[in-house]
Amino acid sequence: MTNQRQKIVFQIRQATESDEDAINAINRRAWAGGITTHELLEQRHGRLNNQDWRERITSAVGEHLARPDVTTFVAEHQGKVIGFAAAQIDQQPPAEMGTVSYNAVDPDYQRQGVGTALIEHVIAFLEAQGAHVLNVVTVETDEPVKHIYERLGFEKLTSLIYYSKDCQARGQGDS
Repeated sequence: MTNQRQKIVFQIRQATESDEDAINAINRRAWAGGITTHELLEQRHGRLNNQDWRERITSAVGEHLARPDVTTFVAEHQGKVIGFAAAQIDQQPPAEMGTVSYNAVDPDYQRQGVGTALIEHVIAFLEAQGAHVLNVVTVETDEPVKHIYERLGFEKLTSLIYYSKDCQARGQGDS
């Protein structure tokens, strides 16, 4: 017995402004499980800036996707956006470095080939833009996407360690 779902038929196209709400909805659902520093920080320190971690990741992704050096693609199934992936290319000629940046698939459509197809699309786009080297950053705990990257030829370069520290007791007044 396998844990894989049957693959679905979907199309990949460049995102438009009208896809923003769908991308935001995916961001709120897809990042759970300790695969983003936003969630991990909230688990350790509580809410920051009076925002749920899902709103913080949605805001961070939205700001990133709005950058002029980022091109975003969406996967669509029966008219519904079910995933997205972004490509970032150096703006200084020659554009030798490309980055596979934020990407996520709606949890209802994961393990159906959507994420892999989106990453392959981003890779082809970046190569067509002249990138000679591609990079991607992910957290250690995001095993599914790490396997996709490795299957597509990415090799681990290094690991980053994020530290956090409470600087003051929050919610406590002076005695």
